[in-house]
Amino acid sequence: MDSATRGLFIVLLGIDGSGKTSLLSALRGGTFATVGWRDLRNHELPAVMAPDAPSAIKDRLSDLPRAMFVGGHIVAQYEYLVRPEVVEGRNVLLDSYWYKVLAKERALGRLSPALEDLRQLLPVPDAVVLLDVDPRTAWARRGGTCAPYERFDDPGGQAAGFVRFQECLLAQWEADLRGHPAVYRLDGERPFDEVLTSLRDTLELCAVPRLPELEALS
Repeated sequence: MDSATRGLFIVLLGIDGSGKTSLLSALRGGTFATVGWRDLRNHELPAVMAPDAPSAIKDRLSDLPRAMFVGGHIVAQYEYLVRPEVVEGRNVLLDSYWYKVLAKERALGRLSPALEDLRQLLPVPDAVVLLDVDPRTAWARRGGTCAPYERFDDPGGQAAGFVRFQECLLAQWEADLRGHPAVYRLDGERPFDEVLTSLRDTLELCAVPRLPELEALS
């Protein structure tokens, strides 16, 4: 596809409690279509591909079915939420893409080689916007609560477990994003309105002028 006519595919990435969901909600109705896994519910898909609690489903599965579920969920997000928009020339901001779920699978020791292979085949986003938020700040924002796996199921050290888990994600993203041509880091510790303004400015920077060095998604 001609890069002059397609839309941009950008990923918003951040640890749990970084403010991604609130930012995406605030951007709805703007120049970028803002989408996340919950939007799969708006498409005619098997219920397993658009569940209310995907983590609860995958945690009941053995290794191979778990990998198939995770991989199918990632592919469905691209095929149903991203590709139709960019083909029509609309810009898309997607919540996390494969980066977060695969980093979590790795941190939990559940990353299947099949998912590593899938990652190599997935379309590369035009840009990634990474929210820099200290895990301790994120823990406070969440009111000191998280899913058990987000603290390595450590009942005695919830805050410490959460911080350690999020640090694993951050370390993995450093490796995953190394060499990507367009990674933008935003200080997510600032007041919400300031972060939102910076995110809008970053998206405008990506969209105008277009990024000539990036290849079109096929």
